[in-house]
Amino acid sequence: MRKTHIKLLLLALIPVIIFSCVKETDDNLDRLEKFYLNNPEAISQVKFIHAYTPLILGGAPAQSTTTMGFRILMDGNKINGASNTSVTTNTFMYGGIYPPTIAYSFLPPGARNFKFVMNRVANNAFTPVTGDEYLSTNVNLAAGKRYSIFIADPYSTAYTVEDNFAVPPLNQFGLRFINLCGDVASRFDVTSTRLGIKLFSNVGYQEMRDYVYFGTTATDTIYLKTAGTNTVISQINGFLPGAQKVYTLYARGKTGVAGRTPSITFYTNR
Repeated sequence: MRKTHIKLLLLALIPVIIFSCVKETDDNLDRLEKFYLNNPEAISQVKFIHAYTPLILGGAPAQSTTTMGFRILMDGNKINGASNTSVTTNTFMYGGIYPPTIAYSFLPPGARNFKFVMNRVANNAFTPVTGDEYLSTNVNLAAGKRYSIFIADPYSTAYTVEDNFAVPPLNQFGLRFINLCGDVASRFDVTSTRLGIKLFSNVGYQEMRDYVYFGTTATDTIYLKTAGTNTVISQINGFLPGAQKVYTLYARGKTGVAGRTPSITFYTNR
């Protein structure tokens, strides 16, 4: 009975402990890692992906995303970059993910508001100005689940998907594909040189093809093609999946935006 009471008390204290830790410079709530790993049903896990293409926000050149990343705030509390005084260190840049590893952010479940604010630094302090808030989005996080939250065109809201993968069998890996290319009229096929097949077919903008599982036998080349054709838009060379790993392939970019032409890339879910 005593052990049950202690466990319930720890669960009740999670939100308090979380927000007491957000000032740590690593911003990943490392103090609670052991607790979370032992109690995954008590928390939500979230990964953030930056796929938004424009180089300028709000029409102000000072807000160029080539030189300044985002701070991510949840319910007004910083998730990344809590204490750093650099516009680039530990900030959320185009093509980046947060956390920048295989890990997820461990966050309390419930109705949450996320804001993406330009990481403007002045006098060694985070000092956003009017117009620096990129977007605000509300997400209902369920305990025990994983999510990917993308910022992409159009920027009126974030694009949130659940990462509901299964642990692959031995010597297999998992893949899914999401189309977030700013050329919203484009539809894509994704093909594998090693397997000689279409992994995903005719995927439209903000569409997702859920996880499928394959054997891990050799290095592969993954192609992003215009749907129904052999026209290659982009490719991933030397893709070498690991046994029981899980990956998300996604298309990003926009025609005519310098340095951000349509392409395919990936991140690791597990």
